[in-house]
Amino acid sequence: MPEPGVRSPRWQASPYGNRRYWTREAVLEGLRRAASEIAGPLPCGDAAYTHLKKGHMDWPPASRVLGYFHGMARAWLAVGVEPSRVTLRNLDWTEAEVTYLLEHSGDRTLKAIGRVLHRSASAVRSKLGSKGLGLKARTNQGFLSAAEIAKEYRCPYHRVRSLLAAGTMKGRYDKRRNCWRVDPAELRRPAVEAFLRAPKTRSYRTVPPDVGDYYERYGLKRTLRDGRLVRVSA
Repeated sequence: MPEPGVRSPRWQASPYGNRRYWTREAVLEGLRRAASEIAGPLPCGDAAYTHLKKGHMDWPPASRVLGYFHGMARAWLAVGVEPSRVTLRNLDWTEAEVTYLLEHSGDRTLKAIGRVLHRSASAVRSKLGSKGLGLKARTNQGFLSAAEIAKEYRCPYHRVRSLLAAGTMKGRYDKRRNCWRVDPAELRRPAVEAFLRAPKTRSYRTVPPDVGDYYERYGLKRTLRDGRLVRVSA
């Protein structure tokens, strides 16, 4: 018999009323119990988790887990399980993960970034490269090559190489990739910028273009004199 003044919950009626039982804290606690009872790798798909959940009423439903963490794998990591038991394969990247990747892909190895994000080095490379952001880790640092500097300032390539060879503009030559790596701050030095922006000594503005016609180039023309073809000045 229920105590006087205490309402006894009816069938299919929640004793908690409008309060939500599976709060974020309750979900985390339930996942801790589930992680301790599951041996080996943890299920990172909602279907696999629901199959294992049968008979475990103290485990949170997959819908509540996904509602809070947007992925079973992230929920397991939030609980604090060993990362080796979880895989983030085929899981969408969050904005925070992309931001971390862009900030550190230039000064940290892809393997080190993967350890922080709990992803493999190949997954990090794929997200950063052509299948994701369209960047390369070696160029994400902001360094410029000699060819990129020449294109930026519209100057001859050999002019940039001469600055690097003389040491006027500091740079590091990457033998493995066969290219120069120059800090953009070097381009703001007055001597370097003035040399790069100097006009070309020979260009289409100062030297007439070669149109391929010898006589037209040197101001000659051909004419007939007494039945013979001769060259005279134009």
